[in-house]
Amino acid sequence: MRRRLLRGASLSRRVTLFTTLALGLVWAMAVALMVAVMGSEQEELFDQQLSETAQILLPLLTQAEGAGAAETVLPAVPKLDEALVYRLIGPDGTVLRQGALAAQVRLPDVAPGARKGFSRSADYRIFLTGFDAQGHAVQLAAPLAERREAFRESLLGFLVPMLALLPLTWLLVGWVTRRALAPLRQLRAQIDARDSSRLDPLEASDWPEDLARIAATLNGFMARLSQALEAERAFATNAAHELRNPVAIALAQVQQLRNDAQDPAHRARIEALERALQRMRRLVARLLQLARADAGIGQSAAPHDLAMLTRLVLGDVVPRAQADRIATDLPPVPVPARIDPDAYAILLGNLVENALQHGPAGGVIDLRLRPTTPVGAVLEVCNGGAAIAAPETLARRFDRRNSDGFGLGLHICGQIAAQAGGHLAAMSPCPGRTDGFLARVTLPG
Repeated sequence: MRRRLLRGASLSRRVTLFTTLALGLVWAMAVALMVAVMGSEQEELFDQQLSETAQILLPLLTQAEGAGAAETVLPAVPKLDEALVYRLIGPDGTVLRQGALAAQVRLPDVAPGARKGFSRSADYRIFLTGFDAQGHAVQLAAPLAERREAFRESLLGFLVPMLALLPLTWLLVGWVTRRALAPLRQLRAQIDARDSSRLDPLEASDWPEDLARIAATLNGFMARLSQALEAERAFATNAAHELRNPVAIALAQVQQLRNDAQDPAHRARIEALERALQRMRRLVARLLQLARADAGIGQSAAPHDLAMLTRLVLGDVVPRAQADRIATDLPPVPVPARIDPDAYAILLGNLVENALQHGPAGGVIDLRLRPTTPVGAVLEVCNGGAAIAAPETLARRFDRRNSDGFGLGLHICGQIAAQAGGHLAAMSPCPGRTDGFLARVTLPG
């Protein structure tokens, strides 16, 4: 039960809950002790008042008895459960005089020579004074109902403000806990801001010693991770660079062999080899783009006109033979967005190449760029073809759907968009259609 209640709870909530429960237990013990002490002290006070009243009443009743006065000494009280009941006892234990309500109360008999002290019946607390020189004693009884009512009222007056302390304690402990754990939230925020492109050390100079040690351990881990990532990126970049020239030379040689080949079967094998080298050339280009994307090239200190950049990039990446397949919808005014121009060229080039490669042969690619309010841009590239299930998974690294691609294009686009402060959304079918695939990139201004 406790595990289910605390599952997923924050550390501050756990500390608040356990501290409040501990204080609540101490509060309950203190209240129980206070109730016991208050009941004992109140009972002692009532007994003292009863004893003193009886001692004061004894000479008055003795004097009244000697003078033969008929009136009662204590005023009559209409409610029996609130009235003090007295009896004047003679030397032989007989009742010489009693209050107006004494006849309605059953009090114990007093034996001759009985000692003074307290006794209790079902409804009364009774005190018997010692016998005076005339041989008289007073038996005075106070109703227990009056004492219980006084105790309940006192207890209620004590518990109401004490109960109000519980929610105040919860709020106070929660506030203190949140203030005390503020460095922990700062540590979490700093860790959350780190990714593969940002592994700079955590700033922990003003934190408590325990958190500073955790931050130091994390800084050491991130330093080792940064070295490993840098080595991996350097290897991928160097390998791609080293492969570019050999692949280009091999491709040129194969194209020359294809032109010189006379035998159709021999020519077909050379063309297959040329296609493999073309694929390798594209893979090398993608690996170089991936290395640049991992390095965080998407950020830009100033906005750039994406409408102009789009026209320039399309002129470079779209072959002349397929230029009529691109249906562009570009605004006539500048569309500023905060993204590095080279990074935008890689992003747009990958989206267009993916659309040309995976769309139906001869199909039209719809490219639309529009500004957003107040600033920013939205780029949409839509190609035809059968609808795809779970298109959002295509942005994962090396995720591809039975095609000739490498599973890197959309992943690179998503990385660059995220580095620029935007995001990539993939959907299929295209909005307003029953087929196709749409890649939508939203960029900040």
